[in-house]
Amino acid sequence: MSETFKVDKEIGKQKFKAKRQYIVEVVFEGEAYDKESFEELIPSELSVKDYDDIGDKSNVITLEYERWWHQSTEKDLTGKTINLDHTQKIGECVPEEYEDEDGEQKLDYTCGNWTNNSFEYLKNEDGTDIKGKE
Repeated sequence: MSETFKVDKEIGKQKFKAKRQYIVEVVFEGEAYDKESFEELIPSELSVKDYDDIGDKSNVITLEYERWWHQSTEKDLTGKTINLDHTQKIGECVPEEYEDEDGEQKLDYTCGNWTNNSFEYLKNEDGTDIKGKE
């Protein structure tokens, strides 16, 4: 009789933090299975509510804008193009480790834990396995 285990769907997901420069700087943080999928979630344009719609009605602060567009590069004083976008991995859901009856370390794919320790990561940012950790 074989046993069926439910695999933890979070295992293999990675957390990323991305910075995109608009007129203001916005930091995005979220989960995806790879860096490219995460970056596809980031909007290329922002819209905001008027301050009066979200703030205290007695405030005298007003926010004027039309639309904020994503600006991924700019030129420095020498004319060199500088990339303003930056995305970094900040976590990964990895399977729990346990010791089997023979004393060997095994991975339990039914239960995952989030870690931000890069030495514990099993996936590269592109979602491929890290060599030697398959």
